[in-house]
Amino acid sequence: MSQPLVSVVVLNFCRRAELGRTLESLLAQAYQPRELLVVDNASRDDSVKFVAKNFPEARVIALPENIGCGGRNRGVEAARGEFVVTIDNDIRFNSPLELGKVVAAFERKPEASALAFKILLEETGRLHRRDWCHPRSFRAYANKEFETCYIPEGACAFRRETFLRVGGYYEPFRIGGEGDDLALRMIDAGFRIFYCPEVEVRHSMAMETRAGRRPHYYYIRNHIWTAFRSYSGWRRWKSLAYSFALVGFFSLRAGDIDELYRGVKDGLKGRSRIERAVISEFGWRRLEEINSHRPGWLTRLSTHWTQKDI
Repeated sequence: MSQPLVSVVVLNFCRRAELGRTLESLLAQAYQPRELLVVDNASRDDSVKFVAKNFPEARVIALPENIGCGGRNRGVEAARGEFVVTIDNDIRFNSPLELGKVVAAFERKPEASALAFKILLEETGRLHRRDWCHPRSFRAYANKEFETCYIPEGACAFRRETFLRVGGYYEPFRIGGEGDDLALRMIDAGFRIFYCPEVEVRHSMAMETRAGRRPHYYYIRNHIWTAFRSYSGWRRWKSLAYSFALVGFFSLRAGDIDELYRGVKDGLKGRSRIERAVISEFGWRRLEEINSHRPGWLTRLSTHWTQKDI
């Protein structure tokens, strides 16, 4: 019996050194058959030439402009595999067996449409708590499989057909929040997402293109857009209150009130241009069930308290 083709889509922007280490990690994978795609979001360095010269197995999709999360959509659209792994250029597999584990997990769980990987710190191999946004306590569930409503965009896998059926990532979000939006639409459509701890990746948190304050702007702006795009009634205002409290906390901790204010202003100003995708009552019932194990505020804050802001 032949093995299914696995496509790996790497999103890149101006991190040639990190990208090289990630591609080496991919080429070390024992699983076959596979295909490797690098989607370059109009890098200002020589990333495209670097990949073409040093990694001929990779197919490069060189975009004429940086379209953020839209680059992942272009990669999945161009992929040929039944399963598609999407990773960032600062994510590396923890062993040569990880792609095989992805296939085994999908075959073991035919009800799974997406898998979220266990993300480790590059330096220590310990759980990367900043990347833990699942509706369970990391202390009790880091090594247990469960259904989740969180998609870590740069460390996950999909059944390609499902990803395309729900429309992929909503591109106006660009950075931050696109995984939450996709998860909402998948769950509302009856698809299931699982945290899969046996698939391990290491996150090196490359800093070349990370402006320290930029994420706070995008996170609050996109949280506002999500509330007006997918929620209605009291759920919208509850979501907004939660978003202001959460992002406000991290912005205050980073001394970054200006970007928070700018994100709120642009979020409210642009909300009318966001395409509506209101979650049904069926979807909300499923979300409530998935979120029924979510820990309280203190536990959630403690998860990220010692993490560095990016």
